[in-house]
Amino acid sequence: MTPTFTAGPAASCALPTRRVLLRRAGVLALTAAVAATGACSLRVGGGSPASLPTASAQEAVRDGLARQATLIGSTADVVARSQDAEQSALADAIAASAATQLEALGGVWDPWATPVPTTYETVSPAPSAAADADTADLAAALTDGAAMAREAAVACDDADTARLYASLAVAWSLQALRLDGNAVEVSGRDASALTEALPGELLSAYDAARYALEEVAARSTGAARTRAEADVAYARALVSASVALGGEDTRLPAYSAPTEAADSATSIDVTWARRVWLGVEETELAGVVASGGDATEQAIDAALDAALRARAWGADVDAPLPGYAA
Repeated sequence: MTPTFTAGPAASCALPTRRVLLRRAGVLALTAAVAATGACSLRVGGGSPASLPTASAQEAVRDGLARQATLIGSTADVVARSQDAEQSALADAIAASAATQLEALGGVWDPWATPVPTTYETVSPAPSAAADADTADLAAALTDGAAMAREAAVACDDADTARLYASLAVAWSLQALRLDGNAVEVSGRDASALTEALPGELLSAYDAARYALEEVAARSTGAARTRAEADVAYARALVSASVALGGEDTRLPAYSAPTEAADSATSIDVTWARRVWLGVEETELAGVVASGGDATEQAIDAALDAALRARAWGADVDAPLPGYAA
């Protein structure tokens, strides 16, 4: 008689708060197995080995993402030991982000707080990088992770966890694109395909971007003006399409510019451009809901596009979990 523990309902994907909870679950399962085998007059370690708790489908998804974060961190650590200073610094930053992401995910499931008892089931060890891993391997791990996180976000029926997965998808995509400009397809929102008005806060975020970049374009020249005009066209198309579809019009008559630049080497216009696109990214991710399906896919695509527009203006968009607060 081997007891089976199911870690929550199969449809739920709310995360445990700490890795210690996962380990404690393994200890409790072992205690239950000992009690049950004793009641049946079976000796522990003899006969049929005790089975591990049965993980729900969503727990398996969470653990898979935690394992991918472990692989990304391990690969980044190897690449960070390269002789290329710039490549090493970028890999170091990715490894640090992976540690934060792994913590947010609750860590890889470790069912035993002590060495595994003889003949008892266990789980595969956490993945690690080959000793000769390079930037191509790191980009591949990030790209694979982004696809996994996107799929998990779309299906997850817990809103907070869905936002975490969406944030991971954006973060890993941005890091992959730093290593390989073609690693991830970037599409943004398509104004011509819009079938429902944007939510009020999101409409305001895009209209703030439109207004700011019109001001920036008017005062810029050369490549900066070209970039600003392209940003204006994208934001204006979305705002116009949304307003035409009805819904709440939350636009303000004006949007104030920053009172000062981000630093002495940055103009107020550049600071403004960075700020509005980062605002769009955060608002897109904040709008991810449970079981969002196509809407979640669109939010991830749009958040990634906004982050890349902010990066084009020189913004640091490499936060481990953009737009997500635990």
